[in-house]
Amino acid sequence: MTKLVRISPLLPRLVRFRDAPAYLGMDRNRFNTEVRPGLTEIPIGRQGIAFDRLELDAWVDDYKSRNGRPTARRRKPWDE
Repeated sequence: MTKLVRISPLLPRLVRFRDAPAYLGMDRNRFNTEVRPGLTEIPIGRQGIAFDRLELDAWVDDYKSRNGRPTARRRKPWDE
């Protein structure tokens, strides 16, 4: 009997500039002012620019550690 193995899709290591703001869940202006200055730009072809996905993830981790806070816990009437 043959066992089927599912292969998960690979995430690209480089994220193009046009896709990077959406990857982080923000608009292009905020990306350009807050994120882009701290990243390494990788040229692709003549005009293309990409960013390393691992650097984007590291930026999110740093931002989260500085600005993240736990969600508010609400009491439910049946907890009393």
